[in-house]
Amino acid sequence: MSKEKKQMTPLMETLDIAWPAVLESVFVALVGMVDTKMLSPLGQYAVSAAGITGQPKYFVLVMFFAVNIAISALIARRKGAGLRKEANALFSAGLHYIIIAGVILSILCVIFARPIMIICGSQADTTEPAVVYFRIIMGGMLFNTVSLYINAAQRGSGNTKISMYTNITSNLVNIFFNYLLIQGHWGFPALGVAGAAIATVIGTVIACIMSILSLFRKDSYISVSYIKSEKVKPTSVAVKDLSNVGGNILCELLLTRVGFMITGMMTARLGTNPFAAHQVGMNFMNLGFAFGDGMQIAAVALIGRSLGEKDVNKAKMFGKTTQKIGFVMSITTSVIMLLFGKQIFTMFFPQEEMVEMGVIIFRFIALIMPIQICKIIFNGILRGAGDVRYTLVASAIGITLVQPILTYLFMWPLHMGITGVWCSIFLTQFVQLLLFGARYFSGKWTQKKI
Repeated sequence: MSKEKKQMTPLMETLDIAWPAVLESVFVALVGMVDTKMLSPLGQYAVSAAGITGQPKYFVLVMFFAVNIAISALIARRKGAGLRKEANALFSAGLHYIIIAGVILSILCVIFARPIMIICGSQADTTEPAVVYFRIIMGGMLFNTVSLYINAAQRGSGNTKISMYTNITSNLVNIFFNYLLIQGHWGFPALGVAGAAIATVIGTVIACIMSILSLFRKDSYISVSYIKSEKVKPTSVAVKDLSNVGGNILCELLLTRVGFMITGMMTARLGTNPFAAHQVGMNFMNLGFAFGDGMQIAAVALIGRSLGEKDVNKAKMFGKTTQKIGFVMSITTSVIMLLFGKQIFTMFFPQEEMVEMGVIIFRFIALIMPIQICKIIFNGILRGAGDVRYTLVASAIGITLVQPILTYLFMWPLHMGITGVWCSIFLTQFVQLLLFGARYFSGKWTQKKI
C-alpha cells in the first residue's frame, strides 16, 4: 500500500474504494429505469414482457455472480497477504469456468426460452415478446459474464474504477441504441422489445472489450503479462478455494433467486397492469440495492484485505464506516421516494389506476430502503470475511422461505393484491436484517480463513 494511502482516514479510504462502485451500481439501476421508461410508450405489455425475463435471467446469472463475489473476496485476501501469484492463479481458474459455463447456459436458455417464460407466469399478451427479449439477451450472455468476472477480480484488488468506466460506457451505449431501435429513429427500424434487447447486448460487447483491455495495463494487479511472465496456471488449490467460497455463495444466490422467482410468478398472476406497476417499483427498489451493493463491493475489498493483513480491528473499523455511509444514503433516498414518489411514477404510467398502485409501492420502498441497504452491507462484510455458510442459511430463511409464504398469504387468503406483495417484501428484508446484523455483532466472521 502506498504511503499516501496509509495516511488516509478510514472514512476517506472507504470512500476512495466505494465511490466508483456506488456510482457504477446506481448508474446501472438508473439505466434499468430508463429502459423501462423507453419501453413504456409501447404499453404495459412491453414493460411486463421485459420484466418477466428478469427473474430467470438472474437465476442463470447467479452461476456467475457466485464466482464473481468469491474471486473478489479471495483476491482481496491474497493482496492483503502479499500473494500476487496466488491471486492471478485464482483469476485464471475462475475464467475457465466462466467461459465454459457461459457457452453451455447461453445455448440452453435460447433453446428453452418459451417454456421458461410460460413457467415464470407470462400472460397471453406478453409471452411472445418476452421470448424474443429473453433469447436475444441470453444469446449474448457470454460477453456480459466475462466482463463482470474481470471487473470483480479488479475490484478485489482494490481497482473499482475500471468496473465503473466499463459499466457506465456500456449503459450509455445501451441507452443510445434503445433510442435508435425501440421506436425507430435516424432511419433505424422500430423493433420494440427486441430493439431493447439488442441494445443491451451491444452495450455488453463494448463492456467486455474494455474489461479485457484492462488486463493488459502495466499497473493492473491482475495482469495478462504477469500471468505469462510468471507462467501462472490454474492450480488445484485455486480451484478448491474458489469452489469452497463460491459454492456456498452459489447455493445462497440460487435459493434467493428461487424465492424471488416464486414471488415474481405469483405477482405476474395479478395481471399485466399490476405486474407492470410492480416492475417499475422493483426498478426503484433496485436503486436502493445499488447504493447498498456499491458499499458491499467496498466492504468485500476492504474487509478481505484487512483480514489478509491479519488486522481484525481495522476490519471492524471498515465495517462500521461502510454502515455509516450506507445509512446516510438510505435516509436521503427514502425522503425522496416519500416526497416525490407519485410524480416519479406518473412519468411511467399516468393512468389513475396505475398511479394509485404506484403510490402504495413507493411508500413501501421508502420504508424498505434503510433496512435493505444496511442488510446488504452486513452481508458484504460477512462475504468479504469468508463467512459464506452463514449468509447461505440466513438468505435461505429470509428470501426462499419467508417471502414466498408471506406473499401467498397476503395476496390470496387475505386478498391484499399488490399491497400484499410489498408487505411480504418489507417483512422479509427486516428478517434478513436481524439475521445478518446478529452475525456481524457476534464478531465470529473475523475468525474465518479462506
